[in-house]
Amino acid sequence: MVEKFREYLKRSFSNGPKAKIMLGLIICIACIVTILVSMRKTVNISIDGKDETIITYKGTVKDVLQERGYEIVEKDKVQPSLESNITNDETISIKKAVPVKVVIAGEERNILTAENTIEDMLLAEADNLAEDGIYYKDTDIVSPSKDTEIAPDMDIQVVNVKEEEVQDMEDIPFDTEQTIDYNKINTYREVTKAGETGKKAVTYKVVKHNDEVIAKLRVSETPVKDPQTEHVTVGGAIQKTSRSGETYLSKKTLYMEATAYSGGGRTATGRTVTYNPDGISTIAVDPRVIPLGSLVEVSGYGLAIASDTGGVIKGDIIDVYFDSNGECTSWGRKYNVEVNIKAYPGEW
Repeated sequence: MVEKFREYLKRSFSNGPKAKIMLGLIICIACIVTILVSMRKTVNISIDGKDETIITYKGTVKDVLQERGYEIVEKDKVQPSLESNITNDETISIKKAVPVKVVIAGEERNILTAENTIEDMLLAEADNLAEDGIYYKDTDIVSPSKDTEIAPDMDIQVVNVKEEEVQDMEDIPFDTEQTIDYNKINTYREVTKAGETGKKAVTYKVVKHNDEVIAKLRVSETPVKDPQTEHVTVGGAIQKTSRSGETYLSKKTLYMEATAYSGGGRTATGRTVTYNPDGISTIAVDPRVIPLGSLVEVSGYGLAIASDTGGVIKGDIIDVYFDSNGECTSWGRKYNVEVNIKAYPGEW
């Protein structure tokens, strides 16, 4: 267009000095107009969804926004970037940062953010949080949920979840092997071989919420040292007092049904049946309960040898011997008679 206009001027004006000056001025004006026309742009500005269309001659996004008096803070999101050149019919999108309160790892922080969701905000703030030793992880518990859209003055709770494995050394209790000595009173106890506690390495998975342990789960254990069994001898006898007032040790106390018999003769072990209230009498027993040859103290009867058996003497029954039927009748049938074994065969 400029060239055509120049040709027109050449034909219309002479080549005199004034004509040349005029021609130069006109050409300059035409160039300026052309430049201005090329700089003129229609731009749409969208701020948080609100649109505005403007005419501008500015060259960059930053210049356009400054021209319109828009204040941009560090956390605002601007697309294209502030340094980008503007083209005609371009749209500048601005998302203004809003304040939110975040309690994370037990610490309260006020954050400006222009991110869309809580998770986006936490990821964007990861470096800032890390500077203070706070690390957001995908396993952390977030409330409201991570996909919730950011809103101004929102309260956000983030519980830091940490899982770690720890190993503890723990004791393995030793077993105790007990031997009963019926020749010693039941209060007697002697360690004949000391036991030794073992050791094991136990691995736990520890779950922490904000450094507070909420779960400790056993994962595995490995023996390091085997325990050594303790050997103990204990007394099995109970101190009793006989009918004569003598104290003795009872190896075993039984409560039995007691009947009586008489008539003389010999016992199953070959002894002569005897009733000696001041010495040792003979009684019949079930050998499965009281071994034949045992020395016993029968309450109300006295000292006796388990030397006889009988067809009806089965289980917890004894038959005490008397010299006469009258004594047997007087004895009758007794229940819960205390019978103490003083000595087993071969022990007296």
